[in-house]
Amino acid sequence: MRILLFVLLFINTLFSNIILDKNIDKKSNFILEKFYDSSKKLTIENIETKSFEKIPSQFTFGHEKGNIWFRFVIKNHSLYEDFILNFSEAYYHEMTLYKKVNNSWEKEKNGLILPFKQREVLNHNPTFHLKIKPNQIQTFYIKGNSKLTTSGEFEIYKKEYFNSIHGHSNDILYMFYLGAIFTITLINLFIYFRLKERVYLYYSGYTFFYTLWAAAYGGLILYTPVYQFFYKFLMVTPMFIMFLILFSSEFLNVKKHLPKLYKPLNIFGYIFGVLAILIVFSFEPWFEIMNTLASVLFLVLFSVAIYILRKNNDINTKYYLFAMSVYMVSMSLMSAMANGWIENSDINRYSFLFGSFFEILFFTLVLTNRFYIFQSEKFKIQNELLELKDKNEIILEKKIEDRTKNLTESNNKLSALVEERELLLKELKLLTITDPMTTLYNRRYFAEISKSIVALSKRKKENLSIIMIDIDKFKNVNDTYGHQFGDDVIISLSRILIESQRKSDIICRYGGEEFIILLPYTALDATAVVAEKIRILVESSRMTLPSNERFKFTISLGVAQVDIEKETNINDALKRADDGLYQAKNSGRNNVVVNALK
Repeated sequence: MRILLFVLLFINTLFSNIILDKNIDKKSNFILEKFYDSSKKLTIENIETKSFEKIPSQFTFGHEKGNIWFRFVIKNHSLYEDFILNFSEAYYHEMTLYKKVNNSWEKEKNGLILPFKQREVLNHNPTFHLKIKPNQIQTFYIKGNSKLTTSGEFEIYKKEYFNSIHGHSNDILYMFYLGAIFTITLINLFIYFRLKERVYLYYSGYTFFYTLWAAAYGGLILYTPVYQFFYKFLMVTPMFIMFLILFSSEFLNVKKHLPKLYKPLNIFGYIFGVLAILIVFSFEPWFEIMNTLASVLFLVLFSVAIYILRKNNDINTKYYLFAMSVYMVSMSLMSAMANGWIENSDINRYSFLFGSFFEILFFTLVLTNRFYIFQSEKFKIQNELLELKDKNEIILEKKIEDRTKNLTESNNKLSALVEERELLLKELKLLTITDPMTTLYNRRYFAEISKSIVALSKRKKENLSIIMIDIDKFKNVNDTYGHQFGDDVIISLSRILIESQRKSDIICRYGGEEFIILLPYTALDATAVVAEKIRILVESSRMTLPSNERFKFTISLGVAQVDIEKETNINDALKRADDGLYQAKNSGRNNVVVNALK
């Protein structure tokens, strides 16, 4: 009798796939069995009679549309009877456990079809409580179905051990990872609002939607009400790809180096944005189409970057290729695993977390350094302009001082005639660059200084704009109130311009009732704001006529910007500003016309 009992136990052990050892805490890397039901119609009664094939507990079958059945034949050699069967992937649509109780099948649903709070084991992954008495063999079936990849890993834990190591600790680590990336998103968004450069906006969009994508695949959204819209939420996948393409286009400066490819590359990115909208309305077939397009993503981006590198040997392109190489390798490993081309291992499954974090952190450092360089260059240009202005003033003062001293020493015995000559020479020097009536710089000085500032702006790639101003109906003022009062109007306008002058602005009387303001490192829209402010100040000012009556006048202004990439002098911008001025005159006067580049 004892021999028969031993033989029966031995036979049962032979048919057991999984042995739970005496001192078990965790069981992994074991063999289980699998059957693929392409029809998705077989019941547990049908499956029970099927022939299964053996597979490892960590597996990948690529993208299977049908149901995959798993069979676990477990022999409990331990002293415990409560165990946890945990599956690694949260995105499975259905994971249903079947166990036989009193010759009838009981089932326990899990996966996305079951809300988190209704699960027996509160875990975002499909997790089941198994009760197996010591020295007992028990068979379990699990029916799995995924609209994404059919890969994952089963592990068996002693219940107490599972509760001690799982809980929310793994989720906290994952949230810390995603929180770090979200912080990087905020940093880049802050820099975008400071510089208004699209490369920072696109990178913020990329890291933001990547964070949501990683949260979806990690199962964290199951803790939120969004879980019931899981497949719609996966629209974040094409969104982060779209922003990656747009960021790459700006970072590599494709518009400059490959102008013919700039629009097609951006359109390629916008296609993913359209797919994101379509996925919200219908997950299939648009998600699969998106995956097909994404398979050529790295090939396109690397081809563009390598061409630009060969053409210009740009340091930013080298940075891009380095960071994207690390990112591509890690993402390719995960993609190949998900498609069933390589085995499912921890390295192949999770290396993308480290690769993407490295790539995101690396690009953030590069972009932050770019911001620092931009600020340094801006301050340097400001200092150079101020130094140029101060230097001109010092040189002029020194020349006048030296000339005055020489004249004084050589002619100290002369009478008032010599003093008059001395004053005349001094005034002549000042007249070479200033307007005697308004004390503003004159047209000659403008012609000289504009050459230097245009050259400096081109070298530093800084904005440079001009405002041309003309007093409305000035001839009527002279004819009605006399030339003396007309001069008073010009002087009044010059004082308003000086009071509204910024430190870097250069104001010149261009001739008659015309004035010009040169605005270094100022964009066209900001220049228009300055022009409008001046117009309002003039309109609200008042003068007193000889008859003690109140008098007001208005001005018309033309605004233009120098094309620092194409133009080598101020002349074309002057022409545009002048055209804008005449448009302002012809459209009723007392307004600002901005003549933008075409």
